[in-house]
Parts: sequence; C-alpha cells; structure tokens
Amino acid sequence: MDRYAGKTVIITGGGGDIACATCRRLLQEGANVVLTDLSEKSLEDAAAEMNGLGYGPDRVRTKTGDVRSLDDCLAVAEFTRETFGRVDVMVATAGILRHYPLDVLTEKDWQDVIDINLTGVYHAAKSVVSIMKEQKYGRMVFISSIGGRTGRPGVGANYAAAKAGIVGMTQNIAYELGPWNITVNCVAPGPLKGRMFSSMEPASIEKLKAGTRIQRLGEPEEIAAAIAYLASDEAGWTTGEILDVNGGLQY
Repeated sequence: MDRYAGKTVIITGGGGDIACATCRRLLQEGANVVLTDLSEKSLEDAAAEMNGLGYGPDRVRTKTGDVRSLDDCLAVAEFTRETFGRVDVMVATAGILRHYPLDVLTEKDWQDVIDINLTGVYHAAKSVVSIMKEQKYGRMVFISSIGGRTGRPGVGANYAAAKAGIVGMTQNIAYELGPWNITVNCVAPGPLKGRMFSSMEPASIEKLKAGTRIQRLGEPEEIAAAIAYLASDEAGWTTGEILDVNGGLQY
C-alpha cells in the first residue's frame, strides 16, 4: 500500500512510542518523514531504528526542536520544505505526564503540561498552516487521550485540561481550514504498552487492562494505524473528528 507515495510528514515528539510506530507505518506506505523532538538522543535512536529497517536519510530526517517554541516549530517546517519540497502532514504527538492530585499539583506541573501538551500542538499546527494553505492541501492529526474525553480516575487536572483542549482545537481549526482542503482530526488513545508504563507495578497495569472491554493494553502500532488512516486521502472528507482507540474504555 502506497497511500503516502510522494507525501512528506512531520511528527513531533519524534522519539516517543507513538511517533516511532507512526514513522514506521508511514515509511512503509511511501512517505518521507521528518522527526522532531527536544531530545537529540531520542532522535538519534529513532533514526538508527529506521536506518536498521532500510530507511536512510533520503526518506527520514531528524531535527531537534522544542514544541514550546513557535520559532523552533517554524524552523522544523521550513527545514522539511527545503529538504523534501512539501509539508503534507503534521502529526503532533509530543506530550508529557504529570499525574498528581489537585492539592499536590504544583504550578510548574500545571504549566509544563499545558505548555507541551496543548500549546505545543497549537505551535505544531501554526507552523505548517501557511505552507498547507499555499499548497491547498494538508492533513493534521493530533493526539488527545481518554483523559481528555472523560473524568478519567488517576489523570491529573493539568493533563485532562490539555487533552480536552486538543479536542476543542481540533474541531475549531478543522472548520476554519476546510476551504483550503486541509483536514484536522484527532486520535484519543486509552492506556498503551510502551515506555510510558514501563515503571508501573504489575497490579496497576492489570487494573488498567480490567477497565477495557477488550482486556489488554493497546499497542502503539494500533494508534499508528488510526493516524495513518486520518492523514491519508482516504479520509479526505473526514475533518474535525475525534477517534477513540481505547479497547472500549468508557470512563
């Protein structure tokens, strides 16, 4: 399947599990990909993984950047256009966790999560919108969470607010950008396998599994598959949608 032949994709949070799974999936489907992340080491590891799969710098490139900085995001967008000639897709996956009860949550915990998880998505979208308008073509896919869709127990107010904000932003700018053939959609995952849960106690992981109707943790590749659909031309008449991928978790 070559749905992405000739297409160029930027993925923020490029060293993370969802980003790497999405990168692999879109490379397999013919895309050129630019991974961006604050951590140079994470990007080096991701590039090494892709190179090991046979995708060299002619198909995948990396550029460090902080999504809290609009200038950094604009630099990544311009680097992508200079390298591959276009920016067709923006996948915004960058995010952090600071799950604390309200009386324990610090101002820094609040602001860090809002700055990266919410403002970072705004910056990612803003950095490519002029390019996409000029092309009269674009696809944006953001990552929310079940924590932004429901009053999920154990999720910090900072995280819930940021992820709920992404839902609102998706719907708003989808309406705004539709006339330029730019779609804006969102995936809201439930609990996933990967580095995010690697430090959790087995009992806590079992509790997460038990809350789903399909009683297991999700795989990053399952989120990548949802992203690959929403960013493809097959979803060209789908915009402003939130796709819940959570094993049937409802609360």
